[in-house]
Amino acid sequence: MKKKIFANILMISMLFAGCANPVSNTDSIPSQDTEQVDTTVSDTQTTDTENATEQTPYGISITELTEDTTYYSKTDPSVQVLNGSASYPEISIADHADIEKKINDAIKSEVDTFWTFEEENSGYADSEYQMTLDNADTEFEPYSAEFSYETKRCDDAILSIVFKQYDYSYGAAHGNFWSYGITFDVNTGERLYLETLSDDYTSFYQMLVKNLNDQAVLPAYENFVFSDFASDIESSLLKDSASWYFDRSGLSFISNPYVLGSYAAGTFEFNIPYDQLTGLKSAYAYKGPYICKLFPGISVSHDVNGNGSADEICYSLNVGDNMDYSSASAVLTINGTDFSRQLDDLHLTYPWTGAYYLIDVDSEDSYVEIAISNENYDNPKGTCTHFFRYDTSGELIYQGNVAGIFNEDMQVRYNSNGNLILCDRNGEPVQ
Repeated sequence: MKKKIFANILMISMLFAGCANPVSNTDSIPSQDTEQVDTTVSDTQTTDTENATEQTPYGISITELTEDTTYYSKTDPSVQVLNGSASYPEISIADHADIEKKINDAIKSEVDTFWTFEEENSGYADSEYQMTLDNADTEFEPYSAEFSYETKRCDDAILSIVFKQYDYSYGAAHGNFWSYGITFDVNTGERLYLETLSDDYTSFYQMLVKNLNDQAVLPAYENFVFSDFASDIESSLLKDSASWYFDRSGLSFISNPYVLGSYAAGTFEFNIPYDQLTGLKSAYAYKGPYICKLFPGISVSHDVNGNGSADEICYSLNVGDNMDYSSASAVLTINGTDFSRQLDDLHLTYPWTGAYYLIDVDSEDSYVEIAISNENYDNPKGTCTHFFRYDTSGELIYQGNVAGIFNEDMQVRYNSNGNLILCDRNGEPVQ
C-alpha cells in the first residue's frame, strides 16, 4: 500500500484518483448502475459569482465564474441531497467579440453538461436519502460534486484548458475524479482536435503512437500502466477528443483511472515536448521561453550550456530492491557524469513531485537550467524547487531555489540582485 501511495505522488501531475471516464459534451454521461428513479427535485438554490480577472500579454483576459447549486429532497425541502460547485473561465478577446463568443459558448456547454448530470444525480441522492429514513442508525450525507479548471496555455495562437470533475456519492468508499482537455485556436475560435494539428496527420499520428508507446515502457511508468497498454493508447488516448492539452512544455496526454492503469495508479500524464512534435503546424508552435517537462527516469537530449552540442540529461530515483518510494534517493546524470552527490548535499526529503524540468530562466544568456523539486511533507515550509546550471566546464552549478513546487504554469526569473524569483505564466512576480 505504501508503495502505491508514493508511486501515485511521483507521477501524478494532478493528484486525482477516480472511477469514471471524462465527461464532455462530446462524450456520454456516465450512467448510474441502479434502477430508474424519479429525478425531479423539489427545489434548487443557485448562486453565481464573478471572481478576479487575469490579464494576459496577448489581449486576452480570463475571468473566473463560479456557480454553486444546492439540490433539496422532493419530500422534505429542508434536506439537502446534493451540493454542487462549478468554476470556469469566461474569455474576453479585444476587438474579437465573435471569436470570444465561440469559445465561451463551447466552455459553457461543458458546464451545462456537468449540471445536467448532477441534476439527474440529485434524484439518485434523494432516493438514497429516502432509504435512510427507514434506518434510524443511518445518517444521510449529501452527495457532492465539483467542476473546476486550469488554464494550461494562453497566447496569441492557443487557448488550452483542463477541466476537472469530482463526484462523491453517499456510502461510496471514495469519490470519483477525472479530467479532460479542450483546446481552441484563438484566431478563429474553433475547437482543435488532434487531426487538425498537422497538415500530414497520418505521419503526425504515427509519431504520437511511437512516442507514447516508447514512454510507457520506461521505468517511470512501470507501476502505472497495464501490461497490454499499446492498444489502449490508441483507442483511449489518441481516439479520445478530450484526452490531451497543450501547455508551455508541449503536448500532454491524460490517462484517467482505468484507462491505461488501475484506480490505484490514479491519473498520470505523458508529455511530448514541442521539439519532438514533428509535423505540428507552425501556427500552433509555442514561441515563449524554452521549457520541457520530464518525469523521473526519462532522459532528454538538449544543449543546456550553449556550446552547440546536445547534452544527455536524466533525473531518476533510486528506490532500491524493495521499491520503497518513501526513501528514494535522487540520481542526476549529465553526459554520463553522476552528480547525485550534489543532490545529496541538499538533503532532499522527498526528491520527486511528479516531474522535473529544463527551463530557460534568462533568455539573455545561453543556459537552460535544470529544475528539481523537493516536497517536504514533514515540514511544508521546506518545500521548494532547486535550480542548477550545467557549465561549459562540465560542472553542475547550484543557482538557488524558490519556495513551492514549480510547474509548467509558472516562470522563474533572476531579479536585480541575481536571486531567483517565482512568477506567474505571464511573467509577473508571485507575491
